Amino acid sequence: MTMEIENFLTWLIFFGLISSFGISAMIYAYRGQGSISILFTEPISKSSLIPPEITVNFEQGCEAFRVKNYQQAINKFTEIIQNNSNIPEAYHNRGLAFANLRQDDESVANLLQAGELYLQAENQQAIALIKKNLELLKARKESISIINN
Repeated sequence: MTMEIENFLTWLIFFGLISSFGISAMIYAYRGQGSISILFTEPISKSSLIPPEITVNFEQGCEAFRVKNYQQAINKFTEIIQNNSNIPEAYHNRGLAFANLRQDDESVANLLQAGELYLQAENQQAIALIKKNLELLKARKESISIINN
């Protein structure tokens, strides 16, 4: 009888260690270390075309982005957009923040809006950057679908 209890406890400990390792690995991946969720580490700088009254909110949004508080960054850039919907950098940064929160549909919508505004301003360098950002989002989506299949 004692041998059966010892065997049971040995197997219980063995399976407990294996399952805790698996759960730890999942938590590690979910929190971002070793995951592909954070695509963009820096926000887009403000241009000289941004009105001075928007500069404070823009800088606060950029700082929130830099410290990885993406929801606060989204809120700041949304506030800017509500007051002036012609600031492409606000859409661009909001799109990058949405991407880092894995909200890719919102990210793409914002990046496309930024692209349209950059196009109107004939800012070819910014348009090229938007294309790169969209390509990174597409690559992440493709890699996730490969992993899930």
